[in-house]
Amino acid sequence: MSEKKILLVVPPEGFDDEQYQTCRRFWESRGHKVSVASLSGIARGEAGTAVPVDTLIRDVKTYNYDAVVFLGGEGARILYDDESARNLAKDVKYKVIGASGNAVLLLSLAGTLENKKVTGPPDLAGWLLKSKARYTGEPVCVDDRLVTIQAPAMAEQLAASVAAALDK
Repeated sequence: MSEKKILLVVPPEGFDDEQYQTCRRFWESRGHKVSVASLSGIARGEAGTAVPVDTLIRDVKTYNYDAVVFLGGEGARILYDDESARNLAKDVKYKVIGASGNAVLLLSLAGTLENKKVTGPPDLAGWLLKSKARYTGEPVCVDDRLVTIQAPAMAEQLAASVAAALDK
């Protein structure tokens, strides 16, 4: 297994701390390099975890990463109207992509989910269907190189599914 580079995209505040830690530990324990991108130099989780940011979203060079994972939480809504976040979500369309909770909507707004099977919080189902995604309502959904989960409780499955997609 060769080292893969995974970019974890988090909002500047309000992402799920436990999900962040679970995913990062999982990938690093398997020899992958994890970098963090956000809108500012430090990102803070819902429970207060401060995470140093390696690169600003607007400066991300997608060719440097094998996978890009967008973490949810209430703060993910901050990214919906950010042009650089939408551009990133669009630019990674052909990479391994992961998204959790509210972050799934960012992919939808960027046009990345058209004709893809996805899941996410049930209250976002209408938005996802409007973007021509095929909403499954399952806790975890894998459609080729796209992995989506409904809630942070599925963090381990998100991390494992992204790693499996990288191994294909």
